[in-house]
Amino acid sequence: MVLIALSATQSCKKERSAEEVAAIEKAKADSVDSVNTAERNARRVKFDEITASKKERLRLAQEENLKKGNTFKNSQGKIIYIKADEMPVYTGGEEQMMKYLQDNVQYPQAAKDHGEEGTVFVDFVIDKTGKVTDVAASNPVNSDVSKLLIDESIRVVSSMPSWTPAKHKGKPVDIGYNIPITFQMQ
Repeated sequence: MVLIALSATQSCKKERSAEEVAAIEKAKADSVDSVNTAERNARRVKFDEITASKKERLRLAQEENLKKGNTFKNSQGKIIYIKADEMPVYTGGEEQMMKYLQDNVQYPQAAKDHGEEGTVFVDFVIDKTGKVTDVAASNPVNSDVSKLLIDESIRVVSSMPSWTPAKHKGKPVDIGYNIPITFQMQ
């Protein structure tokens, strides 16, 4: 009896035309694209929320450090200022610094291929001569930020031209600085 039912089912199947098959495949592809776009948008919203939270935590930590004092000692025992009477200035100002970053940050191809995005907060010291030193990445916004993105952020900041150094009580001082570098697919 099973054989009879099976053969009856097979005889009822209708052959689909090439156009119908193509339309079904296109609908499936469009559906996958929609899902991918929705997932990417959801990741971007989460990313933006995490970025805002990280920036707020950094601001609060800086306020807390200022309450304790305006300096700290680094691992080599050097005094690093958090705030000075005259803060350092990138040659040409903040606008030129943004232009420098836009012109010099190279989105690693391997990270692009994998759709990796993220914001890396780069900490560094601007020494008494204005040179950028002690470059390191602090906690990235997304804990799964690629090492490629972190390394690129460190590379770009390390190669920055000299700044006008910070001054405290009229003397040049070493000062800590932090900038976010965001990698975002278009």
